[in-house]
Amino acid sequence: MSVNAKSIREDIARARAYAAKNDYLKTLACLARAVNGVTGSKVFGREKFEVQALLEEAIKDLNGMKMIRKLFPNGLSYVRGKEKVFYQTLRRLHDKLKEAIEKSRIARQRKRLSVLDDNLIKAQDLIRNGDAIEARKIFRKASEYYTDIDGLDSDIGTRLLMGGMPGEAVEYLKRGLDRNGGDQRAHSGLIAAFEALGEMDKAADAVKEAMRRLGGSESLMLKLAKISFARRDWVEAHRQASGVLERNPLNADAKKIAKRVEPKIFSATDKKSKGGPIKLDL
Repeated sequence: MSVNAKSIREDIARARAYAAKNDYLKTLACLARAVNGVTGSKVFGREKFEVQALLEEAIKDLNGMKMIRKLFPNGLSYVRGKEKVFYQTLRRLHDKLKEAIEKSRIARQRKRLSVLDDNLIKAQDLIRNGDAIEARKIFRKASEYYTDIDGLDSDIGTRLLMGGMPGEAVEYLKRGLDRNGGDQRAHSGLIAAFEALGEMDKAADAVKEAMRRLGGSESLMLKLAKISFARRDWVEAHRQASGVLERNPLNADAKKIAKRVEPKIFSATDKKSKGGPIKLDL
């Protein structure tokens, strides 16, 4: 059997396999390719008879599919020698069906996202009304059910943070970063959550992780300078503030931090150089 005949038989076999799986688009695509192969190939005699017999069996499978029966109650009609016309029919059907399926998918997705938005808003309202327990249940169900929505966990974490629940927010923000280490909103939210909890060491680590993932931006360097100042880590506060001023000499906050920590750093250095004990003004 020639190569062309073999490839046609293979496409027919694929079409029948996809029909058994109820995959309309792949069934139509493979069947159309097989019909087109019959039109343009040099298959003659016994080979052509065998291919056409197989093709008719595949078309029976196609006509037995639920959607095809609904669209064509009498079935799609294949006439030997009219393969070119039948090929065009299959291609048009494939393209229209693909468009309809895509529109249906978009409509379902929009409805699904609308339900998600309604639930997230409902949870926020519950927090405002003092029912944090029920709000947490809704957020958790949303996170577990909508696992395919990018950024959902960081969104939930941000909503919890804005609702005055930083402890609960940390779990979702961390999960958001586990799924996408470059999620800027999750990084910002996690830093803010640790600050709100008064866990400044963790806040500093969160800033450093954000800098590692996102790069040392001016805003992150200034944030680390402020957190280091709050932790009384004068050296780190001065280093970050100086880094900010190298990029932007007009940054007022960085100037203020550098000015306030310099006496503490240099006072400690002077005492050390004189052999006396190091005692920072805390």
